Amino acid sequence: MGVELAGSGASTLTLKPRASGTVIFVGHARLPQSLAPRDASPVVSVELEAEVDSGAIVGVGTKAVAELAGRLVAEVMRGRNINDSPFEAVEEIRRRYICPSQKALSTAVLNAFEAYGRYRQAGTEQAIQP
Repeated sequence: MGVELAGSGASTLTLKPRASGTVIFVGHARLPQSLAPRDASPVVSVELEAEVDSGAIVGVGTKAVAELAGRLVAEVMRGRNINDSPFEAVEEIRRRYICPSQKALSTAVLNAFEAYGRYRQAGTEQAIQP
């Protein structure tokens, strides 16, 4: 939604729907039991922010992964298109991230792409209900 001031010097805000923007797709995967931290979530999350019009991935976020792993995922994913197959990107992550949590991280990326598929299948820019 865009914000527009109504008239000059007015303090009233009008919300206008945008034709374009970004949507965030999130994928989760459970860490192996031996790696799950006692004081934190045992679930890895990958967030992919994509432009609605072009499908370009413009933002990447990760949770419950090491800092360098998060940077690697961002490097691999940023600039790709969410409309393309995720398998090349996932294979690159698997080649470059050698760790017992590698499968969970890869699965979370795939699940984010699946979230996009559900969004696209719904054919709407509205949030998908679970």
